[in-house]
Amino acid sequence: MQLDMSRVSRIGIDKLVLSGIKVETNKKSTITEGQGWIEEKFELREELFSIVKSIKLYETGVVVEGSYLRFNPNKIIFGHNISNARAPELREAVKKLVEELNSRGITIELANARVSEIEININIEKAFKEYKEVLTLLFTRIPNLRKIGNFNLNESYQKLFVDSTLYGGWENHKVIAYDKRKEINREWLLGFDLLRIEWWLSSSSYKYYASKFGRDNTLELLMEDSEILDKIFKELCLKKLFKDGCKYLEEELVPNLERGYIAFRERNKLAVKKGRPIERNVFKHLDESYWIFDYSYLIDLVSKHDKRHRGREIERIRKRYIHLNNKDKLSYLMDIILHH
Repeated sequence: MQLDMSRVSRIGIDKLVLSGIKVETNKKSTITEGQGWIEEKFELREELFSIVKSIKLYETGVVVEGSYLRFNPNKIIFGHNISNARAPELREAVKKLVEELNSRGITIELANARVSEIEININIEKAFKEYKEVLTLLFTRIPNLRKIGNFNLNESYQKLFVDSTLYGGWENHKVIAYDKRKEINREWLLGFDLLRIEWWLSSSSYKYYASKFGRDNTLELLMEDSEILDKIFKELCLKKLFKDGCKYLEEELVPNLERGYIAFRERNKLAVKKGRPIERNVFKHLDESYWIFDYSYLIDLVSKHDKRHRGREIERIRKRYIHLNNKDKLSYLMDIILHH
């Protein structure tokens, strides 16, 4: 598959839901009656978009009208959602969508359209499995956290279930990180690794953040100003992921690792005094019972608490735990997102 990588690796829109639209059509609607109300609804659901228009009349005389349009700009233009849409692609997708609906006898008016839901994401050319530990750290303070795994047929037992998604968030905004290559390869063969981080925002949440940066929540603005996507995405990543994740790392994970190291040494000192066998391989113990996260923290521990054997222990650490280089990976994610 030929892809424009400048579109793939930027911050942009995945899915978009618009409200405040006007829909006119002679196509058949469905009538539903309930206790104290009657509703007329026109609904069209396609692979590339869905549109709903409803009018609900209550016995009290109250009338509630609502129309929604859901679509993925890049699927409309390119046939896939690997790329991320910004203002130019959004304008093109809206134009094509309006033309398609007109050809089906459906007229939509978007002059007052506003964002009801939006998914803003970034793709990073890294393997999810290589960054899973860093992502887990960033998601530690995200409420309602779920890890979702894929079932891989014809694999070894250890590989039958492999985590490929982290998901959580609040009522009005949620965040997900997942293996985009694994998702895409169900339909296409993607020849490189792709990790996606995505924020979903409800109407109220998007309106709040847009207002924070001096914008409104209209479709008109979104089709002209891509910068609002960058500002909202970076703000959410900084405040909800990076700050909280780094705080957990510094205030809980590292101190807890040090307590485990000290406790191990104290047990051995006591064992020597009482003539009992000592425990061996403190690093294996820490790896099994604590979260090391990065090999440099082990070096810090021996430099502080075992200066006598510092050289020997650091050599052991570099030999066995150099692969735990998650501080570098964390710095890379922060740099590529916050300085995008």
